[in-house]
Amino acid sequence: MGKKLFIILGFTAAVLAVVLAVTPLSNLAVIPIIVAFVCGLLIVFMSKKDKTKTKSIQYIFLMVIIALALTIYKSVYYTSEVGDIEQLEQRDEENLEDSKELLEDIDIDEDL
Repeated sequence: MGKKLFIILGFTAAVLAVVLAVTPLSNLAVIPIIVAFVCGLLIVFMSKKDKTKTKSIQYIFLMVIIALALTIYKSVYYTSEVGDIEQLEQRDEENLEDSKELLEDIDIDEDL
């Protein structure tokens, strides 16, 4: 029972890690990577104790390695580009002026 639970938990965490690693949320993939790795280690120790071989251990570790490689690659080579700040400030000032003009043009009926 315990071994099957860790296999299912390990597979789920490994698949979630791979999915998160390919999305822009790749930094969040670290948590499922750690969970899958720990589950894989527990399965290894359980299979050595029972002297059984399972192919699932290899698949879990393979997905963990893929997710870890993608996460490290994205964190090292991904650079977020910041736009021209002067243009953003100028656009913000123009929007503020337009808003002031719109508010000045509105007639408020004070008889209410």
